[in-house]
Amino acid sequence: MNKKTITIMLAYVGVLTGAGLASGQELMQYFVSLGLSGIVGIGVVAILHMLIGGLLLQLGSHYLANDHSEVFDEITNKFISKFMDISLILTCFIIGFVMIAGAGSNLNQAFGAPRWLGAVICTGLIIGVGMLDFSKVSKVIGSFTPLIVIFTLLASIYTFTNYKVDWQAVNQLAKSLPSNFDSVSLTVINYFGMCIMTAVSMALVLGGDELNTGEAGIGGLVGGLLVGILGILIVLTLLIRIDEIKNLDIPMLYVIEDINPILGTLMALVIFGMIFNTAISLFYALSRRFSYGDEKRFRVLLVGITLLGFALSFAGFKKLVAIFYPLIGYAGMVMFVVLVFAYFRERKSIKYENIRRFAINHYMRKKLDDNLEYTKDDREKLKKLIEKSHIDNEEMRKKAHESVKEALEQEE
Repeated sequence: MNKKTITIMLAYVGVLTGAGLASGQELMQYFVSLGLSGIVGIGVVAILHMLIGGLLLQLGSHYLANDHSEVFDEITNKFISKFMDISLILTCFIIGFVMIAGAGSNLNQAFGAPRWLGAVICTGLIIGVGMLDFSKVSKVIGSFTPLIVIFTLLASIYTFTNYKVDWQAVNQLAKSLPSNFDSVSLTVINYFGMCIMTAVSMALVLGGDELNTGEAGIGGLVGGLLVGILGILIVLTLLIRIDEIKNLDIPMLYVIEDINPILGTLMALVIFGMIFNTAISLFYALSRRFSYGDEKRFRVLLVGITLLGFALSFAGFKKLVAIFYPLIGYAGMVMFVVLVFAYFRERKSIKYENIRRFAINHYMRKKLDDNLEYTKDDREKLKKLIEKSHIDNEEMRKKAHESVKEALEQEE
């Protein structure tokens, strides 16, 4: 993987491991509450994360998407496209303000701070960082990913090595908790649908920032695998510690605090960062959706939508997760079917377009690299390749120029 692919991969993980997964709360409600059968469920989800992550980012890259509606308009009819668009708009906004609520809960449990303070800080960061250019936003979103991986490993290894487990007792206690669904299969489908609804807008935009469809797919596949592994480790950790954490908003924070109070403080900050990751990805994607390429309009929308989300975040994190996530999951089931169908219908086109882009990249490099010879024949070949692409000629030329220029700067 090249440097940009790694950035995309980390950003994709950052989008998915927001307040619910990093805190452990959504996994508590979906899988831990199923007892031992929840382990099977989260294992299936891990496989789906890996496969669909690659698919999502490839579709985004194939259409060089600036927002999700550009992809939906291409892969389905106008009625389904409109349904998916409206569903995603609502999802981005709802989960966005759930994340802000999670920021308040996180600092409240960790430091005893009033819930409004965490919400204010998160809101300010969303607006501030959202004003940066997209490459910087992607790097910020991915910057917390290595830390949540480290802390999840710490929590799971500490729990696995220090606790003797009575699996029968654990199973009974876990099943006594409130559960979204009684069926493992329905839980898996609904939970993964919710994950898709959370991630798809930003995933398509992340993929759209990468010219090489293959590299985008690898970033999504590896990122999805990493998210799946984290989910399995968190579910196992929470199951083993179920008696201690069953009533907490942020159960993973308690586990880390139990290892060491200083680590607990750091974990609180990392979870806050992951909450912020998901929140900014959702509000950023939503603002892009309605800005139509106008930067001034985008900034006004980002401020307005984020402040409205802040106002609605005071209903309480745990309650909001329980109410909205299952509803969003149902819409995600439809999204899942449409995206998988579209990918398999377009896979040959994606394959040939990626080969074409590899050639475009080759000739653009010859054009921009002073150490290479760029002939009249090369210029004609580059022109014909760009014209054969399904992407607008000027857009493809601009994207190829940016991609090669960035690669050359990294090599210096």
